Amino acid sequence: MADQKPFRPSDTKEAFPEPVEGDFMLPFCVPGAEILMGEDLAVIVVPTQERQRVGIPMDLQSVSDLYALLGEALRMLQAPEGGSVQ
Repeated sequence: MADQKPFRPSDTKEAFPEPVEGDFMLPFCVPGAEILMGEDLAVIVVPTQERQRVGIPMDLQSVSDLYALLGEALRMLQAPEGGSVQ
């Protein structure tokens, strides 16, 4: 990773050259997230489209909340159209 250039906000480019409308979001992360846990801190490591790894530090309660939130979101995505889930 020593040969990678550092991130410079001044060198960024617009994701969409023209105005875009709708629900589309530029994918930031690809599958393969990891979690590193310590006694007081956890770091979620996600790979980006550019094959870089980004670490997001969180306290342990935030990781627990994120786990519950993602579980609920996935459960709701499995519901039939207009239906409910148990």
